[in-house]
Amino acid sequence: MARMFPIVVKLEGCSCLVVGGGTVAVRKVRNLLQCGAAINVVSPSFCEEMVLLGQEEQVTLIPRKFEDRDVQGHMMVFAATSDEAVNQRVYEVCRENGILVNTVDDPDKCNFLVPATMRRGALTIAINTEGNSPLLARRLRMEMEDRYGPEYADYLELLGDALAVVKSTFDRESTRKEVFARLLELPILSLLQQGKKEEAKERIMECIYSWPD
Repeated sequence: MARMFPIVVKLEGCSCLVVGGGTVAVRKVRNLLQCGAAINVVSPSFCEEMVLLGQEEQVTLIPRKFEDRDVQGHMMVFAATSDEAVNQRVYEVCRENGILVNTVDDPDKCNFLVPATMRRGALTIAINTEGNSPLLARRLRMEMEDRYGPEYADYLELLGDALAVVKSTFDRESTRKEVFARLLELPILSLLQQGKKEEAKERIMECIYSWPD
């Protein structure tokens, strides 16, 4: 069996469809909202939380049964109903139209899978078992959450700022790589764990500007 291709997709402004109006569909919607997607939700009925999202204009609710034409114009579709026949039809129509489709809790009706994900600011760690053991993926994600604390959000922010400074300061790619290798050796994480973000930033800038080019 061919392996699945792991990617990170930019969904900001992209149109996504969620078929289903229950709590499972809400979880998918909230994940998509974090990524800035434009979301349509089609279902004969909606749970209270989904109704609220519609009232807040965070999603567009389409109160009826799924129709084949609903998938048109969407980059990504989630089948999140309790009706296997509906989920099957959503999958078939998306496959026929070359649209990415994920059927919740049914890897056989997916051409992409959503990994267990841990986020710390710009840091994203995704764990995927290709549907063989979602429970193991969640367990490993929890282990990563314990290992990589909230300080990593500030760490990535500082490294991103440093990247721009290094690129504007050094022309040679070899020098840039040497500087970044040195930055990763600095005790920045330790400083951030102590709440010393400004001192951490000063250490980074000192390393960059004192580098002999």
